[in-house]
Amino acid sequence: MRLKVTSSILIHTLSPIIFIFFSAPIFAVEHVVLQLRWHNQFQFAGYYAALEKGYYQQAGLNVEIVEGQPDKKPLIEVLNGDAHYGVGNSEVLLSRLQGSPLVALAAIFQHSPSVLISKRSSRISTPHDLIGKSVMMINEGLDADFIAMLNNEGLNPNAINTIPSSYEINDLISGKTDVFNAYLSNEPYYLKQQGIEYSILNPKTYGIDFYSDILFTTEHELTSHSDRVALFREASLKGWQYALDNPDEIIDLLLNKYHVDKSESHLAFEAKIIKGLVLPSVVEIGHMNPWRWQHMAETFIDANMPANSNRLTGFDYQQILLNRQQKWSNIGKVTSVTSIISILTLLILYFIYRKTKQEIHLRIKAEQALEELAYTDSLTGLYNRHQFFILAEQAIKNVVRTKSSIAICFLDVNKFKEVNDQFGHHIGDELLLNLATVLKTHTRDSDIVARIGGDEFVIILDKIKSREQADILITKLNQHINKSFIYGGESFSYTVSIGLSIFPDDAETLPELIKLADSKMYHQKQTA
Repeated sequence: MRLKVTSSILIHTLSPIIFIFFSAPIFAVEHVVLQLRWHNQFQFAGYYAALEKGYYQQAGLNVEIVEGQPDKKPLIEVLNGDAHYGVGNSEVLLSRLQGSPLVALAAIFQHSPSVLISKRSSRISTPHDLIGKSVMMINEGLDADFIAMLNNEGLNPNAINTIPSSYEINDLISGKTDVFNAYLSNEPYYLKQQGIEYSILNPKTYGIDFYSDILFTTEHELTSHSDRVALFREASLKGWQYALDNPDEIIDLLLNKYHVDKSESHLAFEAKIIKGLVLPSVVEIGHMNPWRWQHMAETFIDANMPANSNRLTGFDYQQILLNRQQKWSNIGKVTSVTSIISILTLLILYFIYRKTKQEIHLRIKAEQALEELAYTDSLTGLYNRHQFFILAEQAIKNVVRTKSSIAICFLDVNKFKEVNDQFGHHIGDELLLNLATVLKTHTRDSDIVARIGGDEFVIILDKIKSREQADILITKLNQHINKSFIYGGESFSYTVSIGLSIFPDDAETLPELIKLADSKMYHQKQTA
């Protein structure tokens, strides 16, 4: 579809386009404050690059970058008006759903680096192992992904001894806490350098895959200074592209100008991890998918966090711009051009058309890629927990309509924790990959296979004629599972426990079916 534009959009678009064309100041210099989430480090590389390479200056902005502190959090600073822009995690969305007038400008990290880390000697490898342990967190709002992970695993946060984070990894090393809230790009490096073996609990493994390091502002800033918002965002993303293309230069900058208290090798480690979270080769930097925002909102609601998903409207800056573009396209073609519009303006409008067409094409491709990431498990490629429940409800509705039957099979790896403890998490991952391959290969095309937790899988056997048929299918599947696999020239073997329930014979709702299958699986596991 060709994008139709009129002269009415000229005022809104002229300033940022001139910035793009001429890379020269177009406004009197405006002072704005960007509040970071934490201390200066490669985590915020794009903003330093935008400042040092002159991208902010070219946009007519004098940007002050302020480090984060335990008592200086982006949400509070921005909402209080002490900063114009901030960098936050999922708490930005949660705060919006709770009534705060925030707007997400760009999701810099497509996946969150927030994890819970413990010493290997503590033998904590699943969320269930956190019960009775001391766990450092900031608070429920700022650690929303951890709370959602516990909810997904059916755990009550009150069963865990949560203590305020000290922000000091040495408290984990010294034993002041059993578990520490960490970043994949930071604390693991410290522990490796000191030769301390560690275990990581990543919410992503348990179906919680949130955006992170979200660049945000307020509705007031967007309404009152829409051009400034556009220019600041454009310059920031340009800075991020430069930083990811030139990590060594930014590392030197951090060491020599910002005097970051990290070694060059640590910053290089951080840069490598962060590039894998930004995914610049997969999506446009800062891209936001409305489907993922919706999924995050539903996760908060499922975890009983106060939230109203109706407040999603007006939160996604990209969606706001897209809605404006759609409105412009409905106005119609320009039938006349007044004497005020110059040849330069016509060229600018043509550039907008070309650029918008390209951005829409890139957006469609990116959303397709991210939607696949959002409903599949990142390790195994199977459906994830969220998508399983959607498909399971659909399967039950289909059974009711066709008067047929399905079987719910709850599957768990026996002694999986011992595998991780004895051989390492990389072998545990290989085991899960092997199991996923077996399940995909030896189930029927109409069956549904999902990974819903660390070593927990669920299978929906479609069009079951009898319980005996389901038992036969599971027995054959288990014969393929109970075989060893080779990794690094070494052979590893494992077994699984499987519980089964039939709809509609055993129960009439999905939660009841899962609970029954889980109970049968657990009983079998006790004798394994």
